[in-house]
Amino acid sequence: MSVRWRSLEWKSGRAIRQKDLCKGHETILIQNNSRTMTPTSTRFDTRWRGVALGLAVALIGLIIWDGADRRAADSTLPLAQSPNSSIKNESPDHLKLASFNIHGGKGSDGLRSLTRTAELLTDIDFAGLYEVKAISGGASSNQATVLAQPREAGWLFAPTERRWWSDHFGNGLLYRIPVRSSLRVPLVNTRGKAYRNAILSTVELKRATVRIVAVHIDRENDRRQQLKSVIELFLGLQKPCLLMGDLNTIASDPLLEDLLANPDVHSPLQESLEDGHLPSQNIDWIFTRGLSTISAKLIENTASDHPLLQAELVPEDVEEK
Repeated sequence: MSVRWRSLEWKSGRAIRQKDLCKGHETILIQNNSRTMTPTSTRFDTRWRGVALGLAVALIGLIIWDGADRRAADSTLPLAQSPNSSIKNESPDHLKLASFNIHGGKGSDGLRSLTRTAELLTDIDFAGLYEVKAISGGASSNQATVLAQPREAGWLFAPTERRWWSDHFGNGLLYRIPVRSSLRVPLVNTRGKAYRNAILSTVELKRATVRIVAVHIDRENDRRQQLKSVIELFLGLQKPCLLMGDLNTIASDPLLEDLLANPDVHSPLQESLEDGHLPSQNIDWIFTRGLSTISAKLIENTASDHPLLQAELVPEDVEEK
């Protein structure tokens, strides 16, 4: 039997010298092939598994980035609020109100507790709330609903931002008196984040209808333009009316100095202080037109990083002598 040798070239570039017997030639080649070569299909499978894993990681990262991104809430949608039928109280003669940046329920001690926040709002007829967060996966859709429950109060949530494909953050109202209407007013935003709005509400007192603007102003680039807009809105309202909120600016701000120079505008807190001097770093405000001040005070607390600003007001034509 003759024996022949030949060199076999494979795609891998490796050469194999192999004895080619007259019989069993094909079988020997197949056996040697399986022992010395990694099949092309296996190399392709490994490569595509790596590509698929990379694409999956990139897709997950894209989804997380998209969900975490802060976007403006849709201001054309109806506001989430409790029905007016839930309000059992009649319209009062006086208006006892509060303006409070609740800091998402996180206190100055770093602990998060809406129970402490609710305790500060026990006797309030109408409250403007800022830095109110949405709640996912629970019976309550936002923190305003949680605060309203123990008081059997009405609530409203006016989102300013969306995250994770749902309303996430904004302003809110609590009220124990009839509210005729509420309107969300979007404010200018040039930063692409830190979106803001104002809530314009009409509430019923026994002898007057009061218009209330509750707002949280930006503290950076858009502060001046937003503040200017809400001041113009406030000065254009029919009396009696008031502007309240976290304005993120102090008394020396020229816009506030001009506002307080208007003889038709009053600061209940300033009028209630013995010396009339406001705290130098105060940024929480209430301004009124056509309303007289019965009392006003700042209440320091551990429920938030802001004091609660409280005031009791009465329309000028029914002021008690």
